[in-house]
Formats: sequence, structure tokens, C-alpha cells
Amino acid sequence: MIRTKRFAPWFALSVMAIASSGCEIIAFPFFAYNEYQKTQSHIEPAAYTGLDDQTFAVLVSGHRGLHADFPAVIPQITTQVAERLKTETKATGYVPAATMLRYQYENPGWSAQAFSEVAEELGVDRLVVVDVQEFRLNDPGNRYLYDGVAAATVAVIETDGITPDDIAFEFFVNVAFPDAGGYGPEDYSEQEVASVLMNRFVNRATWPFYDAEIPNELAY
Repeated sequence: MIRTKRFAPWFALSVMAIASSGCEIIAFPFFAYNEYQKTQSHIEPAAYTGLDDQTFAVLVSGHRGLHADFPAVIPQITTQVAERLKTETKATGYVPAATMLRYQYENPGWSAQAFSEVAEELGVDRLVVVDVQEFRLNDPGNRYLYDGVAAATVAVIETDGITPDDIAFEFFVNVAFPDAGGYGPEDYSEQEVASVLMNRFVNRATWPFYDAEIPNELAY
């Protein structure tokens, strides 16, 4: 009996140790699977499929400060969004970026026209209108650290709808880079920050139009 009493605590500790070890054995595959899942991607169904079997043009606008500080932003967004939508949707045709930009340059009064008139002049069924409200690399109060932000409203005009000048589909895009504070020119160049910011913006501005493959763990 005395032996049993002496043995019991050690037996209990042994069982606890085995149980604890078992939990670790069970937990390891679980955490490993979670980490694996983070490296994978999933398909996010399109929120709007109205470009399929239609022709479209991408119309990008921005305030004067944007044109002055980042003159390449509007041409880049026009080009990248148009090419992505041409490739990923089932649209039957589109207005190339160079033609679109030339149209805006040669027709400075386009912004005062009704959307249906602009679409008719361009000969398209859909207008994808990107109104860029913000594009910056730094906080206005701190030029020494990066705090990049790109924000815009994306809207679609359907010229064959009952109200061809009304918005048929709309969403807001707001992306940032870097993902944490404290980064400056010694960490990234302005070109690197602008490039990542543009890539993130184009992704978010186009993913709603097609079944997009999106990483499971996404910083933006």
C-alpha cells in the first residue's frame, strides 16, 4: 500500500507528460497546416460580370495636384486596368489606353459631358470610371518616412441601361504601402514604393470584375 501511494504521484506526472506531449504532437500538424494555408490562394467570384460580351473603355481622372506631383499615375492606371480587364474578362473589345489618353487630351471638356455621350463618342457599351482621390508616398507632414496611400472610386456606366448616365456598379479602393511605419529612403526607393502601391491598387480595382485568384494571407 505504501508503495502504491509513493508510485501514484509519479504515475500521474508521467500521464500528464505523455498527454502534454500528445497535445504537442496533435498541435504541430494543425499549426503546420495553418502556415501552409497562408501560402495558398483561393478564387473570389466576380462581384460584377457586366463587361462580359460587351465593349468597354477605362476613363481615369484625378485632381490637379495629382497631375502635378505624379504625372505618370493616370496613364499607368489607365493602361494597367484596361489591359487587365481585357485579359481577364470576356469583353468583346476595348479602347486601348493610348487611344483613351489621347481622347482625354484632345477633348478637355469631356468631364462636363454626360457619360453616355462620352461612351457614344468612344463607341463602347461600358465605361469603367476611375476617380483617383489620393495617391501619395509620404504623409504630408513627414517627408522622411514613407506612408503610401492610393484611393479611388471605381464606377461602371452601362450605356444600354434604362438610365445610361447613372452608375450601375460602384466600389471604393484604398490601399497602402509599406505595411508598417518607420520605413524611409534607406529601406526603399520612391520608385519601389510607387510600384508596389500601383500594383496593389490595380489588383483591388480589377478583382471585382472577374473570378480572381487571391492569396489567402493578403496584407492589403
